[in-house]
Amino acid sequence: MAMKENFISMAPDEESSAKVNPIDNNKTLYADQFNAEAEPGNPELVQDIQNIGDAFAHFKPKVSVDFTDEEGSSVSEVLKFNEIRDFEADGGKGRLVQNSEFLSGVKANIDTNVKIRKSIEQNRKLREILGNEGSKEELKQMLQAMLAELENN
Repeated sequence: MAMKENFISMAPDEESSAKVNPIDNNKTLYADQFNAEAEPGNPELVQDIQNIGDAFAHFKPKVSVDFTDEEGSSVSEVLKFNEIRDFEADGGKGRLVQNSEFLSGVKANIDTNVKIRKSIEQNRKLREILGNEGSKEELKQMLQAMLAELENN
């Protein structure tokens, strides 16, 4: 028997001798290893999975990731995935970032820096202070004194 272009449709079901229906051209089947615990070459046969939610519930995909923080230290975290949306980064707005403590912290720092930059850009007086080296140093000392006071309380 010659192998056809869509060989999946020619694969017989061992129990019923039925053929597996091909995947429609407008559908996507994505199969990959999302769990580091899987043994290559020894796949698990699971027959009672009816939808993607069942697959996530059964396999409980997770991965251990090592991030590097601002100081260059390694931060280990286990990312767990309960649905396809958990893989979305979406420019920091996706579930991947929301579900990660480390990535959420990085995003919060980025958001804070963006707000500060916008405030500086919109505040003419503050731009003038930062443009003058003497005024800039005074502002820096004042902010450091305020920070020290906050840390002591």
